[in-house]
Amino acid sequence: MRLRHPVPYEELDHTADAGVLVRGDSKEETLGRLVLAYADLVTGGAPLASGADQVIEVEAGDLAGMAVDVLRELLFHFETERWVPESCEVALLDPERGARVVVGTGAYDPVAHTDGLVLKAVTLHAARFEPEGGGWVAAVVFDT
Repeated sequence: MRLRHPVPYEELDHTADAGVLVRGDSKEETLGRLVLAYADLVTGGAPLASGADQVIEVEAGDLAGMAVDVLRELLFHFETERWVPESCEVALLDPERGARVVVGTGAYDPVAHTDGLVLKAVTLHAARFEPEGGGWVAAVVFDT
């Protein structure tokens, strides 16, 4: 299932940093929502035009660590190529096999996205990705 920007998320209160918490019916949907919540922070919620798909792959590990690694890859691409996720489909999310995320990209526009945050890093501090009440919940904190 391909998710599109924007998605619902909760902002977490965190001193001098930004944090998000998302929920989904499956772990794949939850990671997709986390990716698009990141995009919302970067763009300030302003719309993005659809662009080319990019594939993000990360090595196997625990779910929280893989989610952080996906977001770190996205932050790297933002810094080097200035694109932001506009849509997201999680093709694989398995602690033994890794993660594969197909991201529809949109170009960052410094004029249209002036309300976005400057994110410096994705931290493992307070990162979580776990089952909750028949669904999944994930949270990540970004250094700003």
